[in-house]
Amino acid sequence: MRTSPSIVPGDDDQDIYLVMDDFGGRLGLAWRETDPDSTDFEIVIRDLLDGQYSDPVRVVGFNTAEGR
Repeated sequence: MRTSPSIVPGDDDQDIYLVMDDFGGRLGLAWRETDPDSTDFEIVIRDLLDGQYSDPVRVVGFNTAEGR
């Protein structure tokens, strides 16, 4: 039987931050694709301050161990 790779991070106590960006017009809103090693608090804040996003509208953070 074939199994699919898990989408659950290997480290079960990890903080993850995702950024929703507004690309405007027909492109609209989308969660930005990010390298898994670049989803910690400091990197996301630095990227926001450096203007790496078009028009960020939401940042969501959660901890994988807490389930929220």
